[in-house]
Amino acid sequence: MLDVLIENAWVVDGTGNPGFRAHVGIREGRIVLLRRSVPVPEAARVIDAEGLVCAPGFIDLHTHSDYSILIHHHALSSLRAGVTTEAMGMCGYGVFPADEHLAEEARARIAGLSQVDQEAVGEVDWFSLDDWLSKLERRGVGINVAQFVGHGALRAHAMGPEGSGGEEIEPTPEQMEKMKRALREAMEQGAFGLSSGLQYPPGRNATTQELVELGQVVAEFGGSYISHLRSEGELLIWAARELITICRRSGMRGSMSHHKALGEEHWGKVRATTALIDEARAEGIQVMCDFYPWEYAAESNIGSVFYTDFETTPRDAEELMRKLRDPQEWRKLKRQLEAVQAEQLRAQRARAEALAKRGVRCPSGGDRLESTFIVHSASHPEIIGMNAREAARHLGFGDDYLEAARQLYLDDDGYCYVAGGRMWEEDIRHLVTYPYAAISTDSWTMERFPNLRRPGISAHPRNYGSYAKILGQYCRDEGLLRLEEAVRKMTSLPASLLGLKDRGLVAEGYWADLCLFDPRTVRNEATYAEPCRWPVGIKYVLVNGAIAIDDGQETRSLSGQVLRFRG
Repeated sequence: MLDVLIENAWVVDGTGNPGFRAHVGIREGRIVLLRRSVPVPEAARVIDAEGLVCAPGFIDLHTHSDYSILIHHHALSSLRAGVTTEAMGMCGYGVFPADEHLAEEARARIAGLSQVDQEAVGEVDWFSLDDWLSKLERRGVGINVAQFVGHGALRAHAMGPEGSGGEEIEPTPEQMEKMKRALREAMEQGAFGLSSGLQYPPGRNATTQELVELGQVVAEFGGSYISHLRSEGELLIWAARELITICRRSGMRGSMSHHKALGEEHWGKVRATTALIDEARAEGIQVMCDFYPWEYAAESNIGSVFYTDFETTPRDAEELMRKLRDPQEWRKLKRQLEAVQAEQLRAQRARAEALAKRGVRCPSGGDRLESTFIVHSASHPEIIGMNAREAARHLGFGDDYLEAARQLYLDDDGYCYVAGGRMWEEDIRHLVTYPYAAISTDSWTMERFPNLRRPGISAHPRNYGSYAKILGQYCRDEGLLRLEEAVRKMTSLPASLLGLKDRGLVAEGYWADLCLFDPRTVRNEATYAEPCRWPVGIKYVLVNGAIAIDDGQETRSLSGQVLRFRG
């Protein structure tokens, strides 16, 4: 007898091949029957999938759910989007190796997530990757978890955080060996590979050679490398070549994270970078990219502009309102902000000069006013789509964006949102059709919508609607790519990079991670003004054979697995 029988489904199996009508039988978490004809065995639960597509559960290749999965462990936002597996530990961040510095960072990140059940989460008591994965297993997870090791975390562990050693360009031989030792230990304990964030501290200080040497450790285990490139604008093509060089010299598989060309003067460069991927693959180097189909990058509350490294940084909306209204408090906060920004620019230019001497190119610091855009303001709708400089001038503040941001936060009672960087729709459409570009979200899983008024809160429609937008807008409405190809880019393509041998396809013997959606109605509902809205049309989601979304309703199943990579 089967545990679950899915009848009359249109199976799109993840290979990219044409779909077909079939019955799917599940027993003990795996697909044991894929039959086009009747009769079929009896089952404890029968799902009539007439009119629905049965696809593999989506595999999100780029998330930052490391800490949110500990808190929001039912992973409802992921499941409602059709996601059953997430790769975590991206952009060089990570939960391992744990030392006192990283423990403090973990506590701060956990505290920053809203509605924390501290008793359920417990203490920051993990000191190895195995400790972390075991903690997740005890807690239970609603989706499958594939953990990467963050290069930035390795660097902070061996050299100290930026400002306490991590700003140095060259590690000592002892520090390099410490990074390798920690990375090897994590790979032995089940890490899927290495991630880097080459625009973030402290990983942005590393040379190409440092990453090659660490990559050679990963390659010993057959792991992969996922990187936020050194540049997504002026040096994008050089940065893409750097990733390919790292993969060529180390032997790792690799992916360019949330791939894009930021800034109008750089639009069109993704055709050059995908050509580089094609050349590398022809050479036998398995590289690819992932992306999300949105015009703007990182959306956040405009209160993020008021963040500093000082203890006086506002963390509460009412506290920030008070500081912004009080002329004396505002002048003090503004001086701190200006000093921090000036120091950041000086340090970035010094970093660029130091790395250039070692053959590494990185941005020397762009114009943040040109690359920050207003995406929602109820009080000043006329400035939506303007960059920060244009908005400040329109509001009568000249080039003083801090004063403009202050006015907007007060006028909108905290509900004003900005985004960092703008992409070209034609670049997005190119990646939609490019065969080696997987769909991802660059998000984190949640069970409850965050408080969008809280200063610095980050929310983006990509978190909730990326997969539905591809299936609804680009596949059904515009016919830009076949449904079967879209599903392949969401399932077997990311599975191949991760090295997952029994996920990413609807096939007998594979784990029953499945997404059943209505191809006629599936669509994204999230917008920049209302980024936290569930997609529609995703009817059923199964994780390891258990029904997690049942005819659109959450079951709060904790049937996910904490995956350990074994090469």
